[in-house]
Amino acid sequence: MRSAYNETWLHNLEVIKETKRWLNAKFIEKVQFNVIAEAHTSSFYHPNFIIRILIFIATLIGLSGVTGLFALMILDTNQTIISIGCLIYGIGSFVFVDQAIIKNSKHYKSGLTEALIYHASGFIIGGFAGLVDFSTVPVLLFSLVMLSFAAYRYLDLVTTIAAFFTLAYLIFFQLYDFGDIFQQIIPFAFILVFVPIYLLSKRWKSKDHLAIWNNNLVIIESLSLLMIYLAGNYLVVRELSVNLMGSPLAEGEDIPFAFLFYGLTVFIPVAYLYVGINNKDIVILRTSLFVLAFSVFTFKFYYGFGHPEITLTISGITLLSITLFLFNYLKTIRNGFTRENLISEKWTSMNAEAFIISQTLGGNQVKVDDSFQGRGGDFSGGGSSGSF
Repeated sequence: MRSAYNETWLHNLEVIKETKRWLNAKFIEKVQFNVIAEAHTSSFYHPNFIIRILIFIATLIGLSGVTGLFALMILDTNQTIISIGCLIYGIGSFVFVDQAIIKNSKHYKSGLTEALIYHASGFIIGGFAGLVDFSTVPVLLFSLVMLSFAAYRYLDLVTTIAAFFTLAYLIFFQLYDFGDIFQQIIPFAFILVFVPIYLLSKRWKSKDHLAIWNNNLVIIESLSLLMIYLAGNYLVVRELSVNLMGSPLAEGEDIPFAFLFYGLTVFIPVAYLYVGINNKDIVILRTSLFVLAFSVFTFKFYYGFGHPEITLTISGITLLSITLFLFNYLKTIRNGFTRENLISEKWTSMNAEAFIISQTLGGNQVKVDDSFQGRGGDFSGGGSSGSF
């Protein structure tokens, strides 16, 4: 099973979007953009973000009327019939999205598709929940499968995020429900689960045949990094131990392995930052900045100077010093990073521009004199008999 969308059109749409960015940066000329756009046509209806939101809201309003009519038809029946009705309605909605909206009307993330996908997913998950009497683990497992299907089939980022957190909650719920030692190993279990997920998503992101799912994989990659950090963060582990697992701490007492979680709270952001800069990985680099700020907050939460104004002043000076240092350090290119916006400088990417010209307008083609004759070389190529 592949995506519901025409993959050639998806590729062409991405080419056009990137080319528009080059055009806005004056990296290419308008005539070059027109030629590229003509060579990469896409028949998708894909409006801008504001229009998509309006269509999404309008679709939900329309669906509320359909849902109300559907409810009137089955409301007086028993729970099993209602659940089966929800399943049939949800499956029918998915078929309608696939055939009528995407295949025939050629919609791609138009707001209408998202509203119908979420609507259908909700009904199918709700119908299944009714059939299993809302048992937590079966509902979570089915939700994970259903949301993963929607994310994979329709390249949807919201269902990707929902599926990810469903998996995280399923792991947490199961270990918490087992009790005793299993509750104590929840942080380590999260690290052991989400490290392979991060590595796998990063590996898949480099595969050409999975390129259309690149945004979904970036989401999974980012959330996995975040989950690994939160599993080792001292504040998160301590507060969950005290408030959720019923482990009250006496005066001066600390959680088990406190030194380890203190170390991870410091080590993970620094490791993220180092790897992000060293490998020129923008995903892990951006994540590192967020978790670094949360680590500062973690230590401030338990250790302060007693005066907020002093803390704020010191924090501001520290952040400003780091910013100024990086601003000067990246004045020249360091490991592929620079403070300069190179795409706006036409001279910095002349090779890429020449490639675009050669692939679209033909570039500066060599004019050959047809009267020139080769010198009788033995092989086809330069020097062979006849004109070039």
